[in-house]
Amino acid sequence: MSTADVNDRISTAMLEAIVGGEMRMHRYLTVRQDRAVWLIIIAIAVIIMMGLMAAWFAYCRWQGGWPALSMPSWTTGGVWKLYCAN
Repeated sequence: MSTADVNDRISTAMLEAIVGGEMRMHRYLTVRQDRAVWLIIIAIAVIIMMGLMAAWFAYCRWQGGWPALSMPSWTTGGVWKLYCAN
């Protein structure tokens, strides 16, 4: 193996390492840009959920009761129930 072959292999390996690093950095930066969008979506969902809970509370108080939540049994299963209790 000649010196030129060794130099070609080294330069090819270095180029592949540089390109691989650039591709990893590009993927990392792309993910970082998407995180702000998810933060905004989660904040909007929390605001909507708080509004729905306030409406449920107001409706129950208007009916003369309080909001109530019934959790199903761990052993037999069932469904969650949201209702207005007196």
